Amino acid sequence: MSFLQRIQTTLGLRGVRYGANASAMSILFIAIMVLCNILAVRFHTRYDFTAQKEFSLSQQTTQILQSLNQPIEIIGFYNGQDAALQADLESRLKEYRAVSPQITYRFVDPDRDPVAASAENITTYGTVVFKSGERRQAINAIDEKDITGAILKVSATTKTKVYFVTGHRERTIDTTDPTGLGDVKQLLEADNLVVEPLNLVISATIPLENTVVVLADPLDPLQPAEEATLQQFIDQGGRFVLLSNTLSPAPMVGAMAQWGLRWNNDIVLDQQSQVGNPVAPAVLDYPYTDITKDLTGQASVFNSVRTIGTTGDEFPPEYTVYELLRSSENSVAATKFDAGKVETQDSDAKGPLTFGYAIETPAKGRVVVVGDVDFATNGFLKVTQANAPLFRNMIAWAAAQEELISVPSLEPVDRQVFMTESQASIIFYSCVVGLPLLFLLTGIAVWWRRR
Repeated sequence: MSFLQRIQTTLGLRGVRYGANASAMSILFIAIMVLCNILAVRFHTRYDFTAQKEFSLSQQTTQILQSLNQPIEIIGFYNGQDAALQADLESRLKEYRAVSPQITYRFVDPDRDPVAASAENITTYGTVVFKSGERRQAINAIDEKDITGAILKVSATTKTKVYFVTGHRERTIDTTDPTGLGDVKQLLEADNLVVEPLNLVISATIPLENTVVVLADPLDPLQPAEEATLQQFIDQGGRFVLLSNTLSPAPMVGAMAQWGLRWNNDIVLDQQSQVGNPVAPAVLDYPYTDITKDLTGQASVFNSVRTIGTTGDEFPPEYTVYELLRSSENSVAATKFDAGKVETQDSDAKGPLTFGYAIETPAKGRVVVVGDVDFATNGFLKVTQANAPLFRNMIAWAAAQEELISVPSLEPVDRQVFMTESQASIIFYSCVVGLPLLFLLTGIAVWWRRR
């Protein structure tokens, strides 16, 4: 028998054929697994099946990442003892990298590479450095808020300034008093916005580019020249936020009339309140706007709210006006109130009552008008989940920086199950005792029949 015939005979054996098939299947399986791993590395995807998407990047962060047009390098400085923290950060950064190819990251052990640590002026473990061109930002936290904030700071080519008008006993940004706006200042600065006071007597002109002006409940009337300065700023395409409480003098009446709006002399009473006070209504159902589209179901609380009426059946055609905030159907606009006493009358307007509008001007300017200021103060900003995002969104929309429009952070859902003693007994005997016994009896029955 020739050598070739021996090979043919050997290959024709049943065991050889089965072995070859098994080997081929094993090689194919390994090849598929290798290909799947390559695809998984190159096309990172993670599915979040939790009810509130607790482990996914927020819509705000996703919008910011998708708008990036320059590379950002992230360097984490961790030593061997911080392996768990490094793993947490890397897991989070994978999500950032999956959304934007502009994001790259790496880790450096300062003990093994002291030269690299010294070059970045690293003095503590756990420091994370963000770099883009000549801009640099270092943080010592790995929460989404801190990471996204650092990305904003190194990617912004220009900084938007938010001016709060002063000189008329407005709410101020330099106080921690419950009626002040100190927390708002911190909130906006976290978005890389510059927050400063503005005295219209000293500054007779307001720069149009990258500027938002806030007039927060002035108790003294503006001088004609000051109001003219604001009016000119708005007419030229400026960005403006106007807030006013009940009992306060009605500000910018002329501008309001120009937009087809007017301040009403009333106070909203609403049984839908998160703090148990009818004069502090809560809003849960928002008209759909870019400012409020992601806040539905999240409560925002106001205090001493005045409604905003219209001057005619239709708004001026040159302005685009959006309803922004309204009370519930169980509310009423009381017009009889004095010295802390509020009385309702049959003639009072019934809810829902509008007390907030967003306006787009012919010159591409943007204006937000709200009949309350307390929702943004230190005493109310953190009372409920949506107060801070609501004010933040107003500023972001006015500044035409929609990528900053935020979604309120999700609270962890408590999924504990509480059962009575009888319910616990039923589950115990049915699952712990009943199911194993059922399988045992089934096995015995099958064995008995086959026997």
